[in-house]
Amino acid sequence: MAALLGFACVNLFLENSKLQSINSVLLKDLESVKEKNERLTKDYTTVKNNLSACDTALASQNEAIKAAAVKIDDTPSKEAERIKKIYVKDKSCEAELAAYKELFRD
Repeated sequence: MAALLGFACVNLFLENSKLQSINSVLLKDLESVKEKNERLTKDYTTVKNNLSACDTALASQNEAIKAAAVKIDDTPSKEAERIKKIYVKDKSCEAELAAYKELFRD
């Protein structure tokens, strides 16, 4: 009976040593994971701040682009309207010359 009790104590001691070894490994892993978590949290904060700065710069650029936009006026110019009104009455050189003079008149 004493031998059985001694054998049980030795088994408990070995099991305890094994569990302490596993616990030590798990604690090291936990520390490693905590460090990685801290590093990733810092990286996330940095990236988030960079994204915010990029969004601000992009909004500023978009406003500058809108401010620099050119409005196109589709109304025909006076010169174009004047060209529409020139009619050559006949095929004589004098009529054509008068038409061209009218076309280039200021």
